[in-house]
Amino acid sequence: MRTLAAALAALVTALPASAANTPADYAQATLRDGCAQSYASYIAHAAPGSPAPAFAGERIKGDNRYYNDAKPCDEAQYAAYLAKADPATVAMAHPTSAGKKVKAKKVEPTAAAKPK
Repeated sequence: MRTLAAALAALVTALPASAANTPADYAQATLRDGCAQSYASYIAHAAPGSPAPAFAGERIKGDNRYYNDAKPCDEAQYAAYLAKADPATVAMAHPTSAGKKVKAKKVEPTAAAKPK
């Protein structure tokens, strides 16, 4: 009976730790890692001492390497990566923002184009 109680106590203490391992957390970690790998791919192909090319959110074609020293992406790079990432993974990682349309800015007519 004591072993059953000890096993239940161990299970109850382990549950909160495993609750943080949700599919959404895994998808977010996968997307962050993919962004870091894609950005490292762009940095790796830049000539030393020159500015890095613009990050377009995906790897250079044919680059299948894994970069162990890939630095995490900042928010702008992550947003560019999410625009080109797998929509199912993005929907799993960010369920409330997936599928939302980007609001278009209203264009005010210029003074020359306004009807009189």
